Amino acid sequence: MSKVGSAACEALSRLGAVLPVDPSALTDGQLLDFVSRVEAASGQVEALKLAAARAVSERSAGGAPDSLARRLGFKTAAGVIQDLTKTSGKEAARLIRDVEDLAKLPQVEEAVMDGRIGREAAGVIAGELKKAAGGKLENLGAASGTPETRELETLQTELVELATSAGADEVKAKAAEKAAALNVAAVVDQAAKAMDGRFFWIGPTIDGAARVSGLLPAGHAAVVRGVLDGLSNPKGKKTVSFQPDPDEPPADARTRGQKAADHLRDVFATAARSAQMPDMGGDHPTVWISTTAAELQSGSGFAFYAGTPEPVPVSEAVQAACAGGIQTVVFGKDGDVLNLGLQVRGFTKRQRRAIALRDGGTCIIPGCDVPAQWCEVHHVTPYQDGGPTDVCNGVLVCWFHHHEIDTGPWHLRMTHGTPEVRYTHGSTDTGWKPVGNGAASRLRAQAPPGAPPGS
Repeated sequence: MSKVGSAACEALSRLGAVLPVDPSALTDGQLLDFVSRVEAASGQVEALKLAAARAVSERSAGGAPDSLARRLGFKTAAGVIQDLTKTSGKEAARLIRDVEDLAKLPQVEEAVMDGRIGREAAGVIAGELKKAAGGKLENLGAASGTPETRELETLQTELVELATSAGADEVKAKAAEKAAALNVAAVVDQAAKAMDGRFFWIGPTIDGAARVSGLLPAGHAAVVRGVLDGLSNPKGKKTVSFQPDPDEPPADARTRGQKAADHLRDVFATAARSAQMPDMGGDHPTVWISTTAAELQSGSGFAFYAGTPEPVPVSEAVQAACAGGIQTVVFGKDGDVLNLGLQVRGFTKRQRRAIALRDGGTCIIPGCDVPAQWCEVHHVTPYQDGGPTDVCNGVLVCWFHHHEIDTGPWHLRMTHGTPEVRYTHGSTDTGWKPVGNGAASRLRAQAPPGAPPGS
């Protein structure tokens, strides 16, 4: 490694020329220039830290009694760095690891030391190359002058050039792509390990929530992510409006994570309705939720999911009954089953198709693009109030908006077979507006001139 510091002198001198300074008093142009100077100087200081750490590491190599680290009373170079810099052991070890990696990548190391790229960019390059090498950079090298070595040198040069003009994320993606070609066997091995280590786990319900954990291979993750991304933002629409139009539906206030959680539930609910789903005791997979008839009728009280001792609001049972039907089970005082009533089934597949055709194939709430196949069918007039399980009383809503109907800002009604939606929140009241752009609305729009209304 050659001398370092020439670029650092220049960067620190440029910063020193404007110090001391009050950033809040600078003009916009001066502030941007100041940020640029600070970043350049910071990068050069990082290069000096790396150079010094490498020297400490080299003088402490082997752990011999006369090594620098042992003479100072430490076992490793990282211990020396931690003591000198008063940093954490983790950061000191990372600094030593970085210099050891860079020592195996001379082109990248030179670019860091002369100030062309920063430590972060160098770190992602080394990290991706190391990953492709099965954790050891030396696995990528070969005897000097061989095709493998020349290929690695060319790759370093290419990535360094990219890092001078692109952000670390872009450099990381390109480094991963290029590094994989250097060691195909390592990529295959990595995929096999990911497949062996895959798991998905849903923990017990505690304080009303169940923790989900897992580790998915790249292919599994791509499928899940593709579905959730498509459901969360299928048309790339923005969900934030600084000056909302009173005639437009309000923006969806859910975070991306909240949307993903809701849509993950929708995916499994859709699978449970599939004819291809294996039976469980002669029936399709079913979520059991229990409550009392009085609580279900009043909408006040508790309900319980099967296998979960914690109660949930009875509103969840009301929603489940609306979407999936009810079966009455009468228990005796000792918990024995006294009577098993007939199941009042929810909307059939044929009814769902008819409703989707009528309303346009997505959630009925304006601005929501969740497709019909992911939606639940909502009884506009509640089932417990005598509302029929019929097309004229059903609309498709996603789980999230189904949860908000009547208890939240959204309200629904049917007028002469046409769904109407109303949004009320604070001082905002959109009034009742017809919704749905499916077959029925198009037929109404195409009625011949002079035809009576509703024909």
